[in-house]
Amino acid sequence: MESIAILGAGGFGREVLDILIAQNKISKRWRILGFIDENPELKGKALNGYPVLGSFDWLSKANTKVKVVCAIGDNVSKKKVVEKAKSLGLKFANIIHPTVVMTDFVALGEGVVICAGCILTNQIVIGNHVIINLDVTIGHDAIIEDFCTLSPGVHISGRNKIGEGANIGTGAVTIQGITIGRWSIIGAGAVVVQDIPEKVVAIGVPAKPVKHIEDTQK
Repeated sequence: MESIAILGAGGFGREVLDILIAQNKISKRWRILGFIDENPELKGKALNGYPVLGSFDWLSKANTKVKVVCAIGDNVSKKKVVEKAKSLGLKFANIIHPTVVMTDFVALGEGVVICAGCILTNQIVIGNHVIINLDVTIGHDAIIEDFCTLSPGVHISGRNKIGEGANIGTGAVTIQGITIGRWSIIGAGAVVVQDIPEKVVAIGVPAKPVKHIEDTQK
């Protein structure tokens, strides 16, 4: 068994724990150590029976090789945490729920989380540290770049390109052949029928940019 810790003790961290438990029911692959979180008030607490071990300091002092997965929904925060984990030399695992339907023609990066009920067809490229939440479908020849989040019920059509750090809201859908720019946010329930530029918030049916996102560290 491989030892694994979950980076982030929030709601999505508990959902990632659910996936690990589901995997173990089939293959007994993981020794689940618990959660890593920088909030000192969480240290020592138990979430669904697994402890919050502490901050990154716990991992740096661990006497065993530990894989990690980042379970932080906010893409900017996720990137910061991943970069810190990389600086410590930590290795990332891909976490895929047993109910996922995925062909052999899907290329995955590292640190990918795919939740229950998702369907991925063929010639799809998934970047690093991508979250694909519940009941998402991704069509042929789609590219999902690093640090993207696809929220529950999103449907990505064929030949889409979803740029780095883009966050696609719950229930949003796209037509074929469109591009969503880097670090843009697509609102819940939006229907994307044309290219969306980078670093904007786009909402509506059809989706249109309504706000520019100011640079932070992206």
